[in-house]
This record gives sequence, C-alpha cells and structure tokens, in this order.
Amino acid sequence: MKTLDDLIREITPQTNIMQKTLALLALAVVTTTAQAGTPTPSGKGVIAPTVEPESAISYSNVSLSEQIMSGTGSGPLGADLDSNGIALALEYSPVKNLYVAAGGSWNDIEGSVNFLGGVPISVDIGDYWTANAGVGGYIPLNNNIHFVTEVGLNYVDSASGGLGALGGLGGLLEQIYGQEWGFYATPHVRAKFGKFEAHLGVNYNSNNLAINDWTAFLRLLYEVNPRLDLFVAGNLGLTNNNLVQDLVGVNFGLRLKF
Repeated sequence: MKTLDDLIREITPQTNIMQKTLALLALAVVTTTAQAGTPTPSGKGVIAPTVEPESAISYSNVSLSEQIMSGTGSGPLGADLDSNGIALALEYSPVKNLYVAAGGSWNDIEGSVNFLGGVPISVDIGDYWTANAGVGGYIPLNNNIHFVTEVGLNYVDSASGGLGALGGLGGLLEQIYGQEWGFYATPHVRAKFGKFEAHLGVNYNSNNLAINDWTAFLRLLYEVNPRLDLFVAGNLGLTNNNLVQDLVGVNFGLRLKF
C-alpha cells in the first residue's frame, strides 16, 4: 500500500511538467500574437520586426530669431561694438541620422569710437550679412541625447556704413569690409527631456570676415506644442581675431517643426 509520501513524489514530477508546458504554451501565444500580420517567408522562421522609437529631437524645422551682440573691435580705433539683427535657419532630415542645413542673418553694427585723442564718436559701422549651407549627422546616445556634427560653407558680405567716410586708417576697412567665403564645423550635443531641449557645443569658422573663429554656444528650447518651440541662445567668443574681441551674444525666437 502506497503511503502519502509516495503519492506526492509521483504527482510532483507531473505537476512540474504541466507547469513547464503551460509556460511554453503561453510564450508561444504571446509570440504568435506579436507577429500577427507579419508575412512568413517559405522555409524560414518567423522573425519579429524591430520597431525603433521615434526620436524626440527634431531635425526638420525652420527658426527665426533676433540677434544681439557686443564686443570690442580690433584695430587702431578700438571701437566698442554693438549689433542688432535677425537670423533665419532651416534644417531638413531626408533620411535617418542625416540632415541638411541652410541659413542666413543680417546685423546692423554700430560702434563708439575713441577718435582724435580719445573723443568718443558714435559711428554706423555698417551692415553685416551672412549665409551658410551644410550637412549634418547625428548619433543617438539614447532616444533623448544625440551627438551631432555639422559642416558646410559660410559666406559673409560686410558693407561699410558711416565709418567708410573715415578712410582706410591703418588698413582697418580692408579688415572688416568685403565679401569672403569660408567653411564651418559645429560639433555639439542635443538633449531633450519632456518639453525642454538643450544644444551645447562650439562653432569653428574659417572665414576671414567671421565675427569670431571659435564660439561656444548654449541653446535652450521650450516646446509650446508638438509643432512650435520658443528658444533663447547665448554665444561666447573663445578667441580674439582681427575683427572682434570679447564677443558676447544672445538671440531669441521661435522654431517651427515639420
């Protein structure tokens, strides 16, 4: 006659087998449900498609902003420079991890010049136009943080204002007026969490008429709705070139995403 312990020992293996069978069946149901609607190649196993989450960071947008900059002019006049203007920028991503960029800006530059023995004179330095076109690439570190690099061509057209009447003192006008081409590179990091986004990096510009060769920047954006951002950005000159020293700038505006 079998004891109670004998009956338990006989039932336990069957129970374990039943538990494993139910677990495998449940896994099969889940897998089949996930793959429902996916065509199965003849003679091959079913592979569930990989669906990557959409990036929270936009690379297809257009932005419009007001620019304000100040600094100290190089050269014999040593003017305190102030400028106001507008900037327009476009980004478009036709494929994943790549985007094209284009933009331009206009600034009216004015200066306070210590002239003729230190007498301050307010002078209209002139109009400062820029245009750029390039291509960028980004590597997602995760869905919220990207490492980005953009390279391209930069064009500057600097037209003289009231300072043109002073003549070419010390070759100053030859330094700050004219048209020049150069190239630029902008490595930076973009991060977005919730409605807030930040861009932090540096810009290098080889153009001889660039305001500064190396500039650090920080851009902060707030998402008003899925199509509209408001932003403010700060710029700090890292080098003193033949045009401007101690550059500090800020711009603010809006960005439309598409």
